[in-house]
Amino acid sequence: MKQSLILILLTFSFTSIGQVRLNEMQSSNATTIIDNFGESDDWVEIYNPTMDTIEIGGLVLKDQLDTWAIPTGDPSTYLPPFGHFLLWADDQEIQGIFHTNFKLASGGEFLGLYESDSVTVIDSITIPAMIQDRSYMRCQSGWTETTTPTPLAQNGCSASIEEINTIDDLFNITVNNNGEIVIDIIDYSQGEYGLQLYSMDGKEVITESLKEEKTVLNPQFEKSGIYIIIISAQNAIYSKRIWVN
Repeated sequence: MKQSLILILLTFSFTSIGQVRLNEMQSSNATTIIDNFGESDDWVEIYNPTMDTIEIGGLVLKDQLDTWAIPTGDPSTYLPPFGHFLLWADDQEIQGIFHTNFKLASGGEFLGLYESDSVTVIDSITIPAMIQDRSYMRCQSGWTETTTPTPLAQNGCSASIEEINTIDDLFNITVNNNGEIVIDIIDYSQGEYGLQLYSMDGKEVITESLKEEKTVLNPQFEKSGIYIIIISAQNAIYSKRIWVN
């Protein structure tokens, strides 16, 4: 029988060729950096890894609930080669054009960067739960939590506290012939896990508790495309993309 789901095995988010990417973010900023109002707010950093200047005005950020577009018409949205750009994720748009309409959840959440159509994904990441003044940064080996954030500067990957485990280290996710998602917990020592399944436009498809070593899910998908599985356990959050036919 034709398998209706094809797992895409990715350990961290991808970026289209010639595009900017999510580079670092902080969900509990206490002393790292202040905004133009002297406030220590959440922030998201975008980076241009190419040799070309790229305009980021009009690109869209989404967390699990909100959608926000980077304003156009400001010269600073033309990001030079290897340039960094900081957005304040403080839910205070009244403070300026680069202040978003959402905050980052310190307990962890999904964050996506999209083209101006709000559908085409440029980059996405699941931010883990973090304590004050730690950030989540992109390194050559993947995403890493660090005690030394580097807003508007080259990521200090050598200062990372640890490499984050991928979802494949802890869970075996397969698809049976009926199109059901089968989740086997490799390490059941942490007990119950929470699972959420999202479409790439941030809509929640299903929420479940993984109380057994094996769980079989049969989500009702509205359309084909990429979906994201997020599994949370204590102070860690793991994610994986699946493709739905």
